[in-house]
Amino acid sequence: MLLISVFRRAVLTAMACGWLGVCIGQAPLPSATASHESQATPAPGNAAASDFAQLARYRDEDAAVERREKGAIRVVFLGDSILDRWGRAAGVWFDEPGWINRGIGGQTTSQMLLRERVDVLALKPHAVVLEGGSNDMRLGFSPEAIRDNFASMGELAEAHHARVFVATMTPVCDCVRPLTGLRTVERIAELNRLIKDLCRQRHWALIDLNPVLADSHGLMRAEFTSDGVHPTDDGYKLLASVVVRALKHYQ
Repeated sequence: MLLISVFRRAVLTAMACGWLGVCIGQAPLPSATASHESQATPAPGNAAASDFAQLARYRDEDAAVERREKGAIRVVFLGDSILDRWGRAAGVWFDEPGWINRGIGGQTTSQMLLRERVDVLALKPHAVVLEGGSNDMRLGFSPEAIRDNFASMGELAEAHHARVFVATMTPVCDCVRPLTGLRTVERIAELNRLIKDLCRQRHWALIDLNPVLADSHGLMRAEFTSDGVHPTDDGYKLLASVVVRALKHYQ
């Protein structure tokens, strides 16, 4: 009987350990999962810490502008590396007061749309210039999808009583290294046609940047680009002349 009692207690203890994951009175063993979770791991791409839209890029500058130039912001330029490099890597930014550059290199129009509220609308500009689409096209997004993002950005700006200007996409070439890819002359021309139609339908203003940098085949002119996508100092001078004419009422 004693042997049977001891055996019974051993069986019950084993069963309890199985159900509870730990034996009563026994210190739990460290689990592999707990050890793994305690280690620092990079945030996934869709986590808040990853800052997909790069909202932190201009956060301090936006706050400073709001304090320093409250009510004096005339034009905010929202775009990609064409704007980001302007006056920083090449060319000279405009000396008109209240013309604010909010370009970020590598951004798609989806990312621009996400940060429009904090980088543009919060500054309460009189006008907004929307430029972009090259990175979307490079990544395989259709001209129609890009146009739709421009439409959404323009509608938001208009709802905040800002005049809307939309720029055509600048040309690309393989004159330095292969960069064209999906950014063919035909696809760029289609996007620019859609942008022109959008501006005409919504009564927005068009800033036609493409022709001054394009050759007779629609490619970026080699003498005006540093890499096949971005303008040189002389290229930015040509763009500046187009922009100044379009924004003459905001000087």
